[in-house]
Amino acid sequence: MARRASQTTQDPLAPPPNKRKLNRDGFRQFSRIAPYLRPHRIKFAVGIVLITLSGFLTLIVTRLWGQLGGVGVDPGVGSNGFELPLPINAGDLRSIGMAILAVLIIQSALSFIRIWLFGEITTRMLKALREDAFAAMITQPMSFFDTRRIGDLGSRIAADIEAIRDTFTLVLAELVRQTIIIGGGLLALMTFSWELTLWMLGSLPVAILSAMFFGRFIRSLSKKTQQAVAESNTIVSETLTGIVSVKAFAREAYELVRYREKVEAVRGIALKTALWRGAFASFIIVMIFGAITLVLFQGASMLQSGELSSEQFFSFLLMTGLVAGSIGGLANIFGDLQRGLGAIEEVMDLVEEEREAISLEAEGEAKETGQRLTVEFRNVGFHYPNRADVEVLKGINLELKAGETLALVGGSGAGKSTMAALLTAFREPTSGTLSIDGKPIADHALTPLRRRMALVPQEVILFGGTIEENIRYGRPGATEEEVRQAARDALALEFVEGFPDGFDTLVGERGVQLSGGQRQRIALARAFLRDPDLLILDEATSALDAASENAIQVALDRLMKGRTSLVIAHRLSTVRSADRIAVLESGRIAEIGTHDQLMALSGRYQELVEHQLDNGSTSAAATPDAGL
Repeated sequence: MARRASQTTQDPLAPPPNKRKLNRDGFRQFSRIAPYLRPHRIKFAVGIVLITLSGFLTLIVTRLWGQLGGVGVDPGVGSNGFELPLPINAGDLRSIGMAILAVLIIQSALSFIRIWLFGEITTRMLKALREDAFAAMITQPMSFFDTRRIGDLGSRIAADIEAIRDTFTLVLAELVRQTIIIGGGLLALMTFSWELTLWMLGSLPVAILSAMFFGRFIRSLSKKTQQAVAESNTIVSETLTGIVSVKAFAREAYELVRYREKVEAVRGIALKTALWRGAFASFIIVMIFGAITLVLFQGASMLQSGELSSEQFFSFLLMTGLVAGSIGGLANIFGDLQRGLGAIEEVMDLVEEEREAISLEAEGEAKETGQRLTVEFRNVGFHYPNRADVEVLKGINLELKAGETLALVGGSGAGKSTMAALLTAFREPTSGTLSIDGKPIADHALTPLRRRMALVPQEVILFGGTIEENIRYGRPGATEEEVRQAARDALALEFVEGFPDGFDTLVGERGVQLSGGQRQRIALARAFLRDPDLLILDEATSALDAASENAIQVALDRLMKGRTSLVIAHRLSTVRSADRIAVLESGRIAEIGTHDQLMALSGRYQELVEHQLDNGSTSAAATPDAGL
């Protein structure tokens, strides 16, 4: 089964790219999203046709406006004929006005239908894309999350998919519309006067494009100013947050110098920005308005000499403004299109990422099996993909029999939690074989296997719903009485019922409304409700005080009785009653046996016990059960 995502060399700290070059490879991104658009291709094609018609109607309206102005100046101009095949009196203002009104009504209807069509298409398309992106995200192996930021992954579903929505509802529509207006407008201008059209093309578009590039440079300076201001604000935030340390070490002068340097940088960039903004304003006045004046002067000269009629002159001016505005808008359209292509690439990279073979069907209420699992490590080794030279586990040989409780002890970094990660298939052994019920774990279907397990980690993170929802996460189909019993077994019922809302109490994001000990009891209640065949406790009582731990240990003993259990703990009270205890040291099993057997060896286990007893005054319990 597919279990590991392809490795990436991308710097996890680098910001995600948000633009894609407008080349052949860039436009190929549309083919990647085609499966989501294919069911709606007919409606999409109809929408494109409506956009095309709307663009032509815009040109017609502009031409009619010119005719209206020409007839208003010279009533006899209509007798020269009218190029557009419209059944109107070209010399009658009322007829022209009615024609304009009719075209606008038709155009507004077409625009409404087109916007509704594209909205309906993108809503359905992006619903499927969101679901696939989220499914791809939650079915990635744990190694996938080693090099990704959670916030960046969240932005794939939020910002990037919204950028795709804008691309299909606005950007593509505007690109088609503006292309038609520019092409059709230039052809119309050539029919009025090819000479004046060349004057316009030689001055106005050049000035507009120059202004766009100039404006982009100004925006880059503005971003630098914002970044410098943000850096100075960071110093303020850090200083005020750590004000106790600042004053304790008498570092006020140091922080002032740091802030002064950043503020000086802000001043320098801001002055440079102001200088170029002034130059940009002067450029606009001279170039843009100068180009407009040049076209107007040449057109007025041709009007005076009789080379242009009044309606042609008015139409030319209006059409020129329309074409110039469309040319100026192309820069923003291409910029938005680049962002859309980049968003498509980011989302589709996630959707197409290799996933774990996980079933996304809802979990049934009945357990698939009531048999306890057997586990066997055969010469298992492990290292992280980005740290191949550092072996975390080295030749582990260990058997966990059905119904047996095995405790893992050892110093930090010995490999205890890594063994738990291998058992839950969060990681894969890099050497050797890990078997469950006599079959390599890689040959098991992940979803049924994990549904037979329950993991209580050291760092408990609850979901932001109610206490009941968090407990019921262990078994969604449980009854209310079973949820209450699980809370009672985990010694959580008393404090839960002490809240005004009881089991309906909201725990807040990541469970911030509860104390560490309360969160851990909720996690234990979840495990009780799960009734797993394999129970994995990774420092499951680390956040409890001595009195609570001693009380809950009774419940844990009852939960582990007759159940295959792997217990990772430092405290002796948690591990001494285990059927066997394995001592890990530098990724190897140094000793294994019962508590009494290991104490008799006078080896590493005894050293750990004596070390905890010597520090009993600061440990959870200064008794022979103090901890390990």
